[in-house]
Amino acid sequence: MKLHLHKYFLSFLVCMLPAMAWADDYPVAFDKNANRTHAERKLNSITLNGNIYRVKNVMKMYHDLTDSVFYAHAGDIVSPALGFTGRWMDSYIYIDKDCNGQFDVTTPEANGLLTDDNELVSFSGLTLSGGGYNSYGEVTNLSQVQPPSFTLPASLQPGLYRMRIKVDWDSTDPAGRMDNANSILKNGGAIADITLQILPAGKQQVGKYVMVFNDEFNQPDGSRPDDTKWKSSVRRGSTWNRFISDTDEVAFIDNGHLVCRAIANTDKANDPVDMLTGSMETQNKYSFTYGRAEARLKTLPHRGNFPAFWMMPQPPTQKWPNGGEIDIFEAIDAQATAFHTLHSHWINDLGNKNNPKYSFNENVTQGEWHIFAVEWTKDLITFFVDGTSVGSYAKSINASHLENGQWPFDHAFYLILNQSVGDGSWAQAPDLTFTYETRFDWVRVFQQVELTNGINDITFSSQQASDAIYDLQGRKVRNDGETLAKGIYIINGKKWLVK
Repeated sequence: MKLHLHKYFLSFLVCMLPAMAWADDYPVAFDKNANRTHAERKLNSITLNGNIYRVKNVMKMYHDLTDSVFYAHAGDIVSPALGFTGRWMDSYIYIDKDCNGQFDVTTPEANGLLTDDNELVSFSGLTLSGGGYNSYGEVTNLSQVQPPSFTLPASLQPGLYRMRIKVDWDSTDPAGRMDNANSILKNGGAIADITLQILPAGKQQVGKYVMVFNDEFNQPDGSRPDDTKWKSSVRRGSTWNRFISDTDEVAFIDNGHLVCRAIANTDKANDPVDMLTGSMETQNKYSFTYGRAEARLKTLPHRGNFPAFWMMPQPPTQKWPNGGEIDIFEAIDAQATAFHTLHSHWINDLGNKNNPKYSFNENVTQGEWHIFAVEWTKDLITFFVDGTSVGSYAKSINASHLENGQWPFDHAFYLILNQSVGDGSWAQAPDLTFTYETRFDWVRVFQQVELTNGINDITFSSQQASDAIYDLQGRKVRNDGETLAKGIYIINGKKWLVK
Protein backbone atom coordinates (compact mmCIF):
# COMPACT_ATOMS: atom_id res chain seq x y z
CA MET A 1 0.00 0.00 0.00
CA LYS A 2 1.36 3.39 -0.99
CA LEU A 3 1.53 5.81 1.93
CA HIS A 4 0.48 9.44 1.71
CA LEU A 5 1.72 11.96 4.26
CA HIS A 6 0.58 15.38 5.32
CA LYS A 7 3.42 17.75 6.15
CA TYR A 8 3.19 20.31 8.95
CA PHE A 9 5.67 23.06 8.13
CA LEU A 10 7.19 23.29 11.62
CA SER A 11 10.73 24.30 12.53
CA PHE A 12 11.99 22.54 15.64
CA LEU A 13 14.82 23.41 17.98
CA VAL A 14 17.86 21.19 18.07
CA CYS A 15 16.52 19.91 21.39
CA MET A 16 13.68 18.11 19.66
CA LEU A 17 15.60 15.13 18.32
CA PRO A 18 17.85 14.68 21.36
CA ALA A 19 14.62 13.92 23.23
CA MET A 20 15.60 10.27 22.73
CA ALA A 21 18.41 10.91 25.24
CA TRP A 22 16.09 12.45 27.81
CA ALA A 23 15.87 9.21 29.77
CA ASP A 24 19.59 9.56 30.58
CA ASP A 25 19.37 13.24 31.45
CA TYR A 26 17.25 15.24 33.91
CA PRO A 27 18.24 13.23 36.99
CA VAL A 28 16.29 12.76 40.18
CA ALA A 29 17.91 12.38 43.61
CA PHE A 30 16.53 8.87 44.18
CA ASP A 31 16.03 5.61 42.33
CA LYS A 32 13.51 6.32 39.57
CA ASN A 33 11.91 2.94 40.28
CA ALA A 34 11.44 3.66 43.99
CA ASN A 35 8.00 3.23 45.54
CA ARG A 36 6.59 5.83 47.88
CA THR A 37 6.83 5.23 51.63
CA HIS A 38 4.36 7.90 52.80
CA ALA A 39 0.94 6.27 52.78
CA GLU A 40 -1.12 9.48 52.95
CA ARG A 41 0.38 11.49 50.09
CA LYS A 42 0.39 10.68 46.40
CA LEU A 43 0.25 12.38 43.02
CA ASN A 44 -2.76 11.25 40.97
CA SER A 45 -2.89 13.60 38.00
CA ILE A 46 -1.64 16.84 36.46
CA THR A 47 -3.94 19.29 34.68
CA LEU A 48 -2.50 21.90 32.32
CA ASN A 49 -4.95 24.31 30.69
CA GLY A 50 -7.76 21.82 31.05
CA ASN A 51 -5.78 18.88 29.63
CA ILE A 52 -5.51 16.08 32.17
CA TYR A 53 -2.44 13.82 32.41
CA ARG A 54 -3.07 10.91 34.74
CA VAL A 55 -0.30 9.18 36.68
CA LYS A 56 0.04 5.56 35.64
CA ASN A 57 1.16 4.14 39.00
CA VAL A 58 0.50 6.33 42.04
CA MET A 59 2.76 4.16 44.19
CA LYS A 60 5.86 5.34 42.33
CA MET A 61 7.90 8.40 43.30
CA TYR A 62 8.97 9.24 39.73
CA HIS A 63 6.57 9.37 36.80
CA ASP A 64 7.82 9.40 33.22
CA LEU A 65 4.91 10.98 31.34
CA THR A 66 7.02 12.17 28.41
CA ASP A 67 4.86 10.15 26.04
CA SER A 68 2.20 12.72 26.96
CA VAL A 69 2.49 16.05 25.13
CA PHE A 70 1.21 19.41 26.35
CA TYR A 71 0.68 21.66 23.32
CA ALA A 72 0.97 25.41 23.74
CA HIS A 73 2.25 28.60 22.13
CA ALA A 74 5.04 30.88 23.30
CA GLY A 75 3.47 33.57 25.46
CA ASP A 76 0.53 31.40 26.56
CA ILE A 77 -0.66 31.50 30.15
CA VAL A 78 -0.47 28.02 31.68
CA SER A 79 -3.02 27.08 34.32
CA PRO A 80 -1.74 24.06 36.31
CA ALA A 81 -3.59 22.01 38.91
CA LEU A 82 -2.39 18.89 40.69
CA GLY A 83 -4.59 16.00 41.66
CA PHE A 84 -2.71 15.36 44.90
CA THR A 85 -3.82 13.44 47.97
CA GLY A 86 -2.55 15.05 51.16
CA ARG A 87 -1.49 18.49 52.44
CA TRP A 88 1.51 20.37 53.76
CA MET A 89 3.57 20.03 50.61
CA ASP A 90 4.78 22.49 47.97
CA SER A 91 4.94 22.25 44.19
CA TYR A 92 7.51 23.40 41.65
CA ILE A 93 7.41 23.51 37.84
CA TYR A 94 10.48 23.67 35.60
CA ILE A 95 11.08 24.00 31.85
CA ASP A 96 14.42 23.27 30.19
CA LYS A 97 14.24 26.42 28.06
CA ASP A 98 17.71 26.04 26.50
CA CYS A 99 17.41 22.25 26.03
CA ASN A 100 20.73 21.47 27.71
CA GLY A 101 19.49 18.37 29.51
CA GLN A 102 19.03 19.97 32.93
CA PHE A 103 16.92 22.53 34.74
CA ASP A 104 18.99 25.61 35.51
CA VAL A 105 17.54 27.18 38.65
CA THR A 106 18.48 30.44 40.32
CA THR A 107 17.17 31.62 43.67
CA PRO A 108 13.96 33.66 43.27
CA GLU A 109 13.88 37.27 44.37
CA ALA A 110 13.26 37.97 48.05
CA ASN A 111 9.50 38.31 47.45
CA GLY A 112 9.29 35.13 45.38
CA LEU A 113 9.14 36.65 41.90
CA LEU A 114 11.03 34.87 39.12
CA THR A 115 13.25 36.37 36.45
CA ASP A 116 12.80 35.42 32.80
CA ASP A 117 16.04 33.44 32.62
CA ASN A 118 15.06 31.10 35.49
CA GLU A 119 14.04 27.59 34.42
CA LEU A 120 11.94 27.36 37.58
CA VAL A 121 8.69 28.85 36.27
CA SER A 122 6.24 28.36 39.13
CA PHE A 123 6.25 27.36 42.80
CA SER A 124 3.63 27.30 45.53
CA GLY A 125 5.92 27.81 48.52
CA LEU A 126 9.53 28.58 49.40
CA THR A 127 11.35 30.11 52.38
CA LEU A 128 13.24 33.21 51.22
CA SER A 129 14.98 36.04 53.02
CA GLY A 130 11.68 37.90 53.27
CA GLY A 131 9.72 34.87 54.55
CA GLY A 132 7.55 32.25 52.86
CA TYR A 133 6.38 33.17 49.35
CA ASN A 134 4.99 31.66 46.18
CA SER A 135 5.93 32.69 42.63
CA TYR A 136 3.03 35.18 42.53
CA GLY A 137 4.85 37.09 45.26
CA GLU A 138 2.17 36.14 47.80
CA VAL A 139 3.00 35.31 51.40
CA THR A 140 2.42 31.60 52.13
CA ASN A 141 2.81 29.22 55.05
CA LEU A 142 4.17 26.42 52.78
CA SER A 143 0.97 24.41 53.08
CA GLN A 144 -0.60 24.89 49.62
CA VAL A 145 0.41 22.31 47.05
CA GLN A 146 -1.32 23.92 44.05
CA PRO A 147 1.18 25.70 41.77
CA PRO A 148 0.46 29.25 40.58
CA SER A 149 -0.16 29.87 36.90
CA PHE A 150 2.71 31.14 34.75
CA THR A 151 3.38 32.54 31.29
CA LEU A 152 5.47 30.64 28.77
CA PRO A 153 8.34 32.86 27.59
CA ALA A 154 7.58 34.63 24.34
CA SER A 155 11.13 33.77 23.22
CA LEU A 156 10.52 29.99 23.17
CA GLN A 157 10.92 28.71 19.62
CA PRO A 158 8.65 25.98 18.18
CA GLY A 159 9.85 22.57 19.27
CA LEU A 160 9.86 20.06 22.12
CA TYR A 161 10.94 20.84 25.68
CA ARG A 162 11.08 18.91 28.93
CA MET A 163 8.71 20.13 31.64
CA ARG A 164 9.04 18.85 35.21
CA ILE A 165 6.38 18.98 37.93
CA LYS A 166 7.69 18.32 41.43
CA VAL A 167 5.89 17.95 44.77
CA ASP A 168 8.40 18.49 47.58
CA TRP A 169 8.90 20.53 50.73
CA ASP A 170 10.49 23.98 50.62
CA SER A 171 13.16 23.22 48.01
CA THR A 172 13.82 24.41 44.46
CA ASP A 173 16.17 21.48 43.69
CA PRO A 174 14.62 19.91 40.55
CA ALA A 175 16.05 16.50 41.52
CA GLY A 176 14.24 16.53 44.88
CA ARG A 177 15.21 17.44 48.42
CA MET A 178 17.15 14.64 50.12
CA ASP A 179 18.45 15.96 53.47
CA ASN A 180 17.73 14.02 56.65
CA ALA A 181 15.23 16.52 57.99
CA ASN A 182 12.90 16.70 54.98
CA SER A 183 13.61 14.35 52.09
CA ILE A 184 11.18 14.05 49.20
CA LEU A 185 10.98 10.31 49.92
CA LYS A 186 10.17 10.73 53.59
CA ASN A 187 7.63 13.48 52.95
CA GLY A 188 5.76 11.66 50.21
CA GLY A 189 6.49 13.99 47.31
CA ALA A 190 6.68 13.10 43.64
CA ILE A 191 8.34 14.09 40.36
CA ALA A 192 6.71 13.85 36.94
CA ASP A 193 8.19 14.76 33.55
CA ILE A 194 6.00 15.79 30.61
CA THR A 195 6.83 16.85 27.04
CA LEU A 196 6.00 20.47 26.22
CA GLN A 197 5.53 21.19 22.53
CA ILE A 198 5.62 24.82 21.48
CA LEU A 199 3.56 25.26 18.32
CA PRO A 200 4.15 27.94 15.69
CA ALA A 201 1.87 30.94 15.94
CA GLY A 202 -1.57 30.16 14.57
CA LYS A 203 -1.36 26.37 14.71
CA GLN A 204 -3.56 24.43 17.09
CA GLN A 205 -3.53 20.78 18.03
CA VAL A 206 -6.65 18.76 17.22
CA GLY A 207 -8.68 17.77 20.27
CA LYS A 208 -6.64 19.70 22.83
CA TYR A 209 -7.97 22.46 25.04
CA VAL A 210 -6.81 26.00 24.37
CA MET A 211 -7.75 29.13 26.28
CA VAL A 212 -10.53 31.12 24.61
CA PHE A 213 -11.46 33.52 27.43
CA ASN A 214 -9.67 34.72 30.54
CA ASP A 215 -9.31 37.51 33.03
CA GLU A 216 -6.27 37.71 35.29
CA PHE A 217 -7.68 40.77 37.12
CA ASN A 218 -4.46 42.74 36.76
CA GLN A 219 -6.14 46.12 36.43
CA PRO A 220 -5.11 48.95 38.80
CA ASP A 221 -5.95 48.54 42.47
CA GLY A 222 -9.31 50.00 43.37
CA SER A 223 -10.66 49.85 39.82
CA ARG A 224 -13.63 47.88 38.58
CA PRO A 225 -13.05 44.72 36.52
CA ASP A 226 -12.78 45.00 32.72
CA ASP A 227 -16.18 46.26 31.52
CA THR A 228 -15.71 44.63 28.12
CA LYS A 229 -15.98 41.28 29.94
CA TRP A 230 -17.95 41.93 33.13
CA LYS A 231 -20.95 43.82 34.42
CA SER A 232 -22.60 43.95 37.81
CA SER A 233 -25.40 41.46 38.36
CA VAL A 234 -28.90 42.83 38.95
CA ARG A 235 -30.58 42.90 42.35
CA ARG A 236 -33.64 40.66 42.47
CA GLY A 237 -35.53 38.65 45.07
CA SER A 238 -33.48 35.45 45.34
CA THR A 239 -31.22 34.73 48.30
CA TRP A 240 -28.02 35.20 46.30
CA ASN A 241 -28.98 38.48 44.61
CA ARG A 242 -31.27 40.23 47.13
CA PHE A 243 -28.52 42.61 48.33
CA ILE A 244 -26.52 43.14 45.12
CA SER A 245 -24.99 46.58 44.67
CA ASP A 246 -22.89 48.07 41.89
CA THR A 247 -20.81 50.13 44.30
CA ASP A 248 -17.02 49.89 44.15
CA GLU A 249 -17.03 48.93 47.83
CA VAL A 250 -18.23 45.38 47.09
CA ALA A 251 -16.55 44.55 43.76
CA PHE A 252 -13.09 45.90 42.95
CA ILE A 253 -9.55 44.96 41.93
CA ASP A 254 -6.89 44.51 44.60
CA ASN A 255 -3.39 43.07 44.19
CA GLY A 256 -4.26 41.16 41.03
CA HIS A 257 -7.54 39.76 42.40
CA LEU A 258 -11.20 40.51 41.88
CA VAL A 259 -12.52 41.08 45.41
CA CYS A 260 -16.23 40.52 46.00
CA ARG A 261 -17.55 41.50 49.43
CA ALA A 262 -20.71 41.58 51.50
CA ILE A 263 -20.83 44.49 53.94
CA ALA A 264 -23.38 46.09 56.21
CA ASN A 265 -25.41 48.84 54.54
CA THR A 266 -24.75 52.16 56.28
CA ASP A 267 -27.22 54.22 54.20
CA LYS A 268 -30.62 52.62 54.69
CA ALA A 269 -32.31 55.95 54.16
CA ASN A 270 -31.53 55.70 50.45
CA ASP A 271 -31.36 51.90 50.15
CA PRO A 272 -33.42 50.00 52.77
CA VAL A 273 -31.55 46.68 52.77
CA ASP A 274 -29.39 45.21 55.53
CA MET A 275 -26.31 44.48 53.41
CA LEU A 276 -24.59 45.24 50.12
CA THR A 277 -23.05 42.39 48.12
CA GLY A 278 -20.80 42.18 45.06
CA SER A 279 -21.48 40.10 41.97
CA MET A 280 -19.94 40.26 38.48
CA GLU A 281 -21.14 38.37 35.42
CA THR A 282 -20.50 38.04 31.67
CA GLN A 283 -24.13 37.96 30.50
CA ASN A 284 -24.41 39.51 27.00
CA LYS A 285 -20.62 39.98 26.99
CA TYR A 286 -19.27 36.43 26.89
CA SER A 287 -20.93 33.01 26.85
CA PHE A 288 -19.95 29.61 25.49
CA THR A 289 -21.25 26.13 24.81
CA TYR A 290 -19.06 23.20 25.91
CA GLY A 291 -15.54 23.50 27.24
CA ARG A 292 -13.78 23.81 30.57
CA ALA A 293 -14.24 26.77 32.91
CA GLU A 294 -12.05 27.22 35.97
CA ALA A 295 -11.17 29.80 38.59
CA ARG A 296 -8.60 30.14 41.35
CA LEU A 297 -10.27 31.58 44.43
CA LYS A 298 -10.42 31.66 48.20
CA THR A 299 -13.16 32.71 50.60
CA LEU A 300 -13.31 33.71 54.26
CA PRO A 301 -15.24 31.12 56.29
CA HIS A 302 -17.79 32.65 58.64
CA ARG A 303 -21.40 32.19 59.71
CA GLY A 304 -23.63 33.30 56.85
CA ASN A 305 -20.96 33.11 54.15
CA PHE A 306 -22.40 32.18 50.73
CA PRO A 307 -20.01 32.75 47.76
CA ALA A 308 -20.23 31.12 44.33
CA PHE A 309 -18.55 30.60 40.95
CA TRP A 310 -21.28 29.44 38.57
CA MET A 311 -22.98 29.62 35.18
CA MET A 312 -26.44 30.48 33.93
CA PRO A 313 -27.93 30.18 30.44
CA GLN A 314 -27.37 33.13 28.14
CA PRO A 315 -30.73 34.77 27.27
CA PRO A 316 -33.04 34.15 25.59
CA THR A 317 -33.72 31.02 27.59
CA GLN A 318 -36.43 29.12 29.41
CA LYS A 319 -37.56 30.20 32.86
CA TRP A 320 -35.48 28.85 35.75
CA PRO A 321 -34.86 25.98 36.34
CA ASN A 322 -35.87 24.77 32.88
CA GLY A 323 -32.89 26.43 31.19
CA GLY A 324 -30.42 24.82 33.61
CA GLU A 325 -27.83 26.05 36.09
CA ILE A 326 -24.24 24.89 36.63
CA ASP A 327 -22.81 25.66 40.09
CA ILE A 328 -19.06 25.07 39.78
CA PHE A 329 -18.37 26.15 43.37
CA GLU A 330 -20.44 27.16 46.36
CA ALA A 331 -19.62 27.31 50.06
CA ILE A 332 -21.70 28.03 53.13
CA ASP A 333 -20.90 29.38 56.57
CA ALA A 334 -17.57 28.12 57.96
CA GLN A 335 -17.99 24.60 56.60
CA ALA A 336 -14.82 23.06 55.15
CA THR A 337 -16.80 21.90 52.12
CA ALA A 338 -17.10 22.91 48.48
CA PHE A 339 -20.40 22.13 46.74
CA HIS A 340 -20.85 21.43 43.01
CA THR A 341 -24.44 21.25 41.80
CA LEU A 342 -26.71 21.21 38.75
CA HIS A 343 -30.28 22.50 38.49
CA SER A 344 -32.98 21.76 35.93
CA HIS A 345 -36.71 20.98 35.58
CA TRP A 346 -35.82 17.26 35.78
CA ILE A 347 -33.91 17.76 39.03
CA ASN A 348 -35.75 20.51 40.87
CA ASP A 349 -39.37 20.24 39.74
CA LEU A 350 -39.61 16.48 39.14
CA GLY A 351 -37.35 15.53 42.06
CA ASN A 352 -34.85 13.37 40.17
CA LYS A 353 -31.89 14.21 42.38
CA ASN A 354 -30.29 10.78 42.12
CA ASN A 355 -31.20 9.84 38.55
CA PRO A 356 -28.36 10.59 38.02
CA LYS A 357 -26.79 12.20 41.09
CA TYR A 358 -27.01 15.95 40.67
CA SER A 359 -24.75 17.35 43.42
CA PHE A 360 -21.28 16.60 44.81
CA ASN A 361 -19.16 17.98 47.60
CA GLU A 362 -15.52 17.85 48.57
CA ASN A 363 -13.63 18.65 51.76
CA VAL A 364 -11.51 21.76 51.32
CA THR A 365 -9.79 24.20 53.63
CA GLN A 366 -11.68 27.47 53.23
CA GLY A 367 -9.44 30.50 53.47
CA GLU A 368 -6.82 28.86 51.21
CA TRP A 369 -6.53 29.09 47.45
CA HIS A 370 -8.16 26.34 45.38
CA ILE A 371 -8.84 25.81 41.68
CA PHE A 372 -12.46 24.88 40.93
CA ALA A 373 -13.38 23.72 37.44
CA VAL A 374 -16.11 22.18 35.34
CA GLU A 375 -15.58 20.21 32.14
CA TRP A 376 -18.69 20.32 29.96
CA THR A 377 -19.24 18.23 26.84
CA LYS A 378 -22.34 17.47 24.80
CA ASP A 379 -23.18 14.50 27.06
CA LEU A 380 -21.21 14.84 30.34
CA ILE A 381 -20.53 17.48 33.02
CA THR A 382 -17.62 16.80 35.39
CA PHE A 383 -16.56 18.90 38.39
CA PHE A 384 -12.96 19.24 39.57
CA VAL A 385 -11.25 20.53 42.71
CA ASP A 386 -7.52 21.21 42.41
CA GLY A 387 -7.27 18.95 39.36
CA THR A 388 -9.13 15.99 40.87
CA SER A 389 -12.52 14.90 39.55
CA VAL A 390 -15.19 14.93 42.28
CA GLY A 391 -18.24 13.84 40.30
CA SER A 392 -19.95 13.68 36.90
CA TYR A 393 -23.50 14.08 35.58
CA ALA A 394 -24.33 12.33 32.29
CA LYS A 395 -26.91 13.04 29.60
CA SER A 396 -29.61 10.38 29.62
CA ILE A 397 -30.16 8.05 26.65
CA ASN A 398 -33.85 7.75 27.64
CA ALA A 399 -35.98 9.85 25.29
CA SER A 400 -38.68 10.36 27.94
CA HIS A 401 -36.12 11.73 30.40
CA LEU A 402 -34.81 14.17 27.81
CA GLU A 403 -38.34 15.30 26.94
CA ASN A 404 -38.80 16.09 30.64
CA GLY A 405 -35.77 18.37 30.80
CA GLN A 406 -33.03 16.00 32.04
CA TRP A 407 -30.38 17.71 29.86
CA PRO A 408 -30.88 21.44 29.25
CA PHE A 409 -27.10 21.85 28.99
CA ASP A 410 -26.89 22.17 25.21
CA HIS A 411 -26.83 25.94 24.74
CA ALA A 412 -24.60 28.86 25.73
CA PHE A 413 -24.00 29.74 29.40
CA TYR A 414 -22.36 32.82 30.94
CA LEU A 415 -20.16 33.16 34.06
CA ILE A 416 -21.02 34.62 37.48
CA LEU A 417 -18.65 35.43 40.36
CA ASN A 418 -20.32 36.57 43.54
CA GLN A 419 -20.17 37.00 47.28
CA SER A 420 -23.55 36.63 48.93
CA VAL A 421 -24.87 35.81 52.39
CA GLY A 422 -27.41 33.26 53.59
CA ASP A 423 -30.94 33.78 54.79
CA GLY A 424 -31.13 30.84 57.21
CA SER A 425 -32.56 28.36 54.69
CA TRP A 426 -29.18 26.82 53.73
CA ALA A 427 -26.41 29.19 54.71
CA GLN A 428 -27.14 30.89 58.00
CA ALA A 429 -28.35 34.46 58.32
CA PRO A 430 -25.53 37.00 58.01
CA ASP A 431 -23.44 38.56 60.74
CA LEU A 432 -23.95 42.28 60.10
CA THR A 433 -20.71 43.13 61.91
CA PHE A 434 -18.56 40.98 59.59
CA THR A 435 -17.01 41.82 56.20
CA TYR A 436 -17.48 38.79 53.96
CA GLU A 437 -14.91 38.43 51.20
CA THR A 438 -14.08 36.10 48.30
CA ARG A 439 -11.03 36.72 46.13
CA PHE A 440 -10.85 35.52 42.53
CA ASP A 441 -7.28 35.33 41.26
CA TRP A 442 -8.23 34.44 37.70
CA VAL A 443 -11.01 32.96 35.56
CA ARG A 444 -10.34 30.97 32.36
CA VAL A 445 -12.32 29.11 29.74
CA PHE A 446 -10.83 26.47 27.46
CA GLN A 447 -12.32 24.80 24.41
CA GLN A 448 -11.19 22.09 22.03
CA VAL A 449 -9.98 23.32 18.68
CA GLU A 450 -9.32 22.01 15.21
CA LEU A 451 -6.13 22.37 13.16
CA THR A 452 -6.30 25.81 11.55
CA ASN A 453 -3.29 26.07 9.22
CA GLY A 454 -3.01 24.70 5.70
CA ILE A 455 -1.64 21.19 5.04
CA ASN A 456 0.12 20.06 1.85
CA ASP A 457 -0.43 16.61 0.33
CA ILE A 458 2.72 14.83 -0.83
CA THR A 459 3.89 11.31 -1.52
CA PHE A 460 6.27 9.41 0.75
CA SER A 461 9.44 9.13 -1.39
CA SER A 462 12.23 6.58 -1.31
CA GLN A 463 14.62 9.28 -0.09
CA GLN A 464 12.35 10.05 2.87
CA ALA A 465 11.97 6.36 3.61
CA SER A 466 15.73 5.94 3.82
CA ASP A 467 16.16 8.79 6.30
CA ALA A 468 16.06 8.21 10.05
CA ILE A 469 12.50 8.40 11.38
CA TYR A 470 11.63 9.29 14.97
CA ASP A 471 8.40 9.37 16.95
CA LEU A 472 7.39 12.43 18.98
CA GLN A 473 9.37 11.20 21.98
CA GLY A 474 12.60 11.12 19.95
CA ARG A 475 12.72 7.31 19.67
CA LYS A 476 14.01 5.92 16.39
CA VAL A 477 11.43 3.77 14.61
CA ARG A 478 11.65 1.47 11.61
CA ASN A 479 12.52 3.38 8.45
CA ASP A 480 10.58 1.14 6.06
CA GLY A 481 7.88 3.52 4.88
CA GLU A 482 5.55 0.71 3.94
CA THR A 483 5.30 -0.46 7.57
CA LEU A 484 4.76 2.87 9.35
CA ALA A 485 1.61 2.82 11.45
CA LYS A 486 -0.76 5.77 11.49
CA GLY A 487 0.66 8.58 13.56
CA ILE A 488 3.01 11.59 13.64
CA TYR A 489 6.74 11.19 12.92
CA ILE A 490 9.86 13.33 12.65
CA ILE A 491 11.93 13.11 9.45
CA ASN A 492 14.84 15.49 8.84
CA GLY A 493 13.57 17.85 11.53
CA LYS A 494 10.09 18.09 9.98
CA LYS A 495 6.81 16.72 11.24
CA TRP A 496 4.85 14.22 9.10
CA LEU A 497 1.45 12.64 9.64
CA VAL A 498 0.82 9.13 8.31
CA LYS A 499 -2.89 8.93 7.51
